[in-house]
Amino acid sequence: RLTLRTVILDEAQHLIQSGDGKQPKDQLNWIKSMATETGVLHVLIGTYDLLPFCNLDGQMARRGSEFHFARYHMEDENDCQAFRNALSSLLKQIPLEVDHDRLMQRWWYFFEGSLGCIGILKQWLVRALYRALREESAELTRAHLEKSVLPDAKWERMRADARSGEAEFQYADGQTSYLSDLAAMPTFVPKQPNPAPASLSTPPPEDATADQKARKPKSRVGEPSPRRDQVGTAQQEEKSTQCSFSGPIKLEAVRWLESTVQEVQCPTCGSVSKAKLKGQSVVIAPHPPRKSRAVRNVTRWMEQEMQWGLVQKQEPVARLAKR
Repeated sequence: RLTLRTVILDEAQHLIQSGDGKQPKDQLNWIKSMATETGVLHVLIGTYDLLPFCNLDGQMARRGSEFHFARYHMEDENDCQAFRNALSSLLKQIPLEVDHDRLMQRWWYFFEGSLGCIGILKQWLVRALYRALREESAELTRAHLEKSVLPDAKWERMRADARSGEAEFQYADGQTSYLSDLAAMPTFVPKQPNPAPASLSTPPPEDATADQKARKPKSRVGEPSPRRDQVGTAQQEEKSTQCSFSGPIKLEAVRWLESTVQEVQCPTCGSVSKAKLKGQSVVIAPHPPRKSRAVRNVTRWMEQEMQWGLVQKQEPVARLAKR
């Protein structure tokens, strides 16, 4: 008997951007109800834009699981070998003469040009093949490949999106340090309740008599009790231990990630601290205000004329005194 076991939704990130005015949570409830009523597994396939949809509420976070089909990375030798195998297979499928061995010697050029993605590599080879056929060439040459590579603007944008998505997925898939600490505990130690306050009992008569003797004599009628007179106007100033500015800033997360510079200068007090990435926003954490006059001489992000830019570290300049 044939039964439906799995429903696969490709390009599922478009569910978030619904054109009928519905919220992403409405789409989520619809998919959740379908899976509950039918008992059929629903698989959503999409880009990194689908990540916020996975943790939209507790129901989805509890019932769903994320699987990352990552691109190949140059730092992993296994990824490099797998990419070389894929490149060799694609070159053998080209219906023109190809110097296979010579092109395979420059496999890292194809690796960087395709960002480690086989889909981008395949489209690159198809464009080069189309160019060669249009020129009525019997061979796919290196010149055809170099003219068919992605433009710099598109390549930079795709690389930034890939890095930003990988960082967001790593954050969403990370484990909390609190649960890790609990897992490392050999035994569970319950929290002890607070001890009950001691009851105030009536002292014995002899103690009461001794206490009365130790008391100071009462002052005379009309004589004020000793106290410190207030001089001047009392001004109670509450000194805050934190700077008044904290939270997200108008700095693109893509630029912040690509620069590898985490230090950000506070636009209010000038303190330099490491920023954090929350979702798609760069956030300055609560920090104490800067007390010294000099700003830390490090490469940092600073707001200049309503825009954030990198300020390089100033190198010391040696000055020679005139004799």
